[in-house]
Amino acid sequence: MSWPESVGVLGCGAMGGAMAAGLAAGHPGIVANMVVADPDDAVRAGLAAEIGAAEGTIMAAARTDLVVVAVKPALVAGLLAEIRPALTDRSVVASVAAGRTLDDLDVAGCGTARLMPNLAVRHGAGLVALATRGIDDRRRDDLTAFLGVLGTVTELDEGLFDVATALAGSGPGIVALVAEALEQGGIDEGLSAPDARAMVRAVLAGTAALLADGLDPAELRARVSSPGGTTVAAVQALEEGAVRRHLALAVRAAAARSGEL
Repeated sequence: MSWPESVGVLGCGAMGGAMAAGLAAGHPGIVANMVVADPDDAVRAGLAAEIGAAEGTIMAAARTDLVVVAVKPALVAGLLAEIRPALTDRSVVASVAAGRTLDDLDVAGCGTARLMPNLAVRHGAGLVALATRGIDDRRRDDLTAFLGVLGTVTELDEGLFDVATALAGSGPGIVALVAEALEQGGIDEGLSAPDARAMVRAVLAGTAALLADGLDPAELRARVSSPGGTTVAAVQALEEGAVRRHLALAVRAAAARSGEL
């Protein structure tokens, strides 16, 4: 792959750090040409030490092929205006800032990408929604392939980014709440907290592996639901509590909030 040959990460907080770590792990050869920048010296130094990248200024990080902008949404416009002199025709600015549209990114004056990743990109098991502007087909293919080490990359119309934010960004939090409840149920029935956590972790990982093959969730549920069995009893309790409807409402609420940002 001839592009990108270098990566800059502007903002080393939770999401910027996860993006940098995931890209560094998936593309070890890029680390020598990766620059991380953050106004917090300790945060910047910690990420650089973790992944082996170089610390640099905002402008140094902007003089790269792929510039990942991972700052708070309110700071994006000012940051892009500041770094614009450093950007070239090889540059693609990829923003992970919630609510900042491709129109907002136009101030960069180069090819842009709007991303909605989740924290699992650190481990190469994330979900990344992608929308681009001002990038030709070859460059877009290069970008998609490069981001592929982070997990599943889904190119979407930007109009769908609010629901993508709900699923990709908020989905792990929703699933984590389910995990909390499963753990508590196990503990209430006599398991130790460590055993309950280990079992829930294994159940979620195994379920994810089965669904990763493209299996319909309804079909998976049917496969493990013997007539009159334990799964049927469990699902019946959930349906009586309208859990399915409330999970769908949680996605709707997260999407609505994304639209407000």
